[in-house]
Amino acid sequence: MKYLEIEPLAHEYDERTCTRRCRILRRDDGGHETSSELWFQFDRSITPPDEDDCDAYLVALLLDAMREKRQVMVKGRVSKELLSNLEEYQAIWSCWLPGIYHRVEMLVEAARTGETCAPGAVCAFSGGVDGTFSVWRHTQRLCGYRTQEIKCCAVVHGFDIPLGDEAAFEQVCGEIRQTLDDVHIPLMAIRTNFRRVVTTGWQHVFVCGLVAALGNLKSVAGTCIIGSGKPYNCLITPWGSTPFADPLLGSGAFRVMHDGAGFHRTGKVAVIAQWEKGIKHLRVCWKGRHKDRNCGVCEKCVRTKLNFLATGHPIPPCFPESDVCEDLNGVVLKNDIVRLEWQHILDTAKKNGIRAPWVEQLPRILAQRPPLLERLLPPDSARREFVRCMVRKIRFRRDIASGK
Repeated sequence: MKYLEIEPLAHEYDERTCTRRCRILRRDDGGHETSSELWFQFDRSITPPDEDDCDAYLVALLLDAMREKRQVMVKGRVSKELLSNLEEYQAIWSCWLPGIYHRVEMLVEAARTGETCAPGAVCAFSGGVDGTFSVWRHTQRLCGYRTQEIKCCAVVHGFDIPLGDEAAFEQVCGEIRQTLDDVHIPLMAIRTNFRRVVTTGWQHVFVCGLVAALGNLKSVAGTCIIGSGKPYNCLITPWGSTPFADPLLGSGAFRVMHDGAGFHRTGKVAVIAQWEKGIKHLRVCWKGRHKDRNCGVCEKCVRTKLNFLATGHPIPPCFPESDVCEDLNGVVLKNDIVRLEWQHILDTAKKNGIRAPWVEQLPRILAQRPPLLERLLPPDSARREFVRCMVRKIRFRRDIASGK
């Protein structure tokens, strides 16, 4: 029997921060063991979860255990409601990718019951379209009875901005605070080594990491708002974030709300275009060399600029000035998922009567065939995940052999 053991460690404090940590022990059938440590760091003014509260650690590591076929052993306490939810969460992934993710047993020292959620919500916010949309529509009470009182927003260092790039993270935090000051919401910064420790692919595990990180703030707010990436009529599976899977990462004291799936990205942009401060520091780029700004020429940057133009709004100043028709010459649509988003831009532009040279270019862009590698190994396919896992194993064995 292979195990993944989670052992909570004592909190560490300095003048400014509190660090929550756990030891991860992987034990194989032959007795071989490997050990690592997962940590989350945040402002020490925040009351942290108890040291033996392992909710965040289990959420962060479950997909690793499922992929590696390891029974999970938790030397601490876990919310009973979370344990129940994770049984169903496992069912989803084992149905989506049965050759990769396998249902595993979760053994805990104790299951907590009778918990309640603190009032208010914390919203994941990195400055992108989805988070900006959620903050704006909840603060402006645009979602009726579903409206949440956002107590704070949280940005995570160690996700899209590597831990070593302190300057970029500080720059991003400064711009986000300017945005959130306009609606009187404080920003909480969280640092974590999650991406360095977890071995599951980012596109599958990113919401687990996000909920695990924000779960450390459950004394501040008991609801976690995750902005949707896709609308209900264009859902992607398997994918790390969906309206039916995300809430299953919630516990008795920290529920998860998947927000905004009733809107396409172009529709979200039409809403946030009303928020001048919100779009001033919009940051959507993950491909550019500088992680604190938009490159303006990658596929996602160009697509976002067209989201604005298709709804009759000018391109906001968060993008470098350029000729959008020239930008389109460098765009390659790598898969059918992205192609659907571009088709929606074209449909919206036509519906709104937009007549511009870039509209005439879109049919040519949409007629592109995906590159050969993308056709052979489609994103989020079982084949692609299998190849990725094999490459990681080869690299791991190479590093062991070389003594790294």
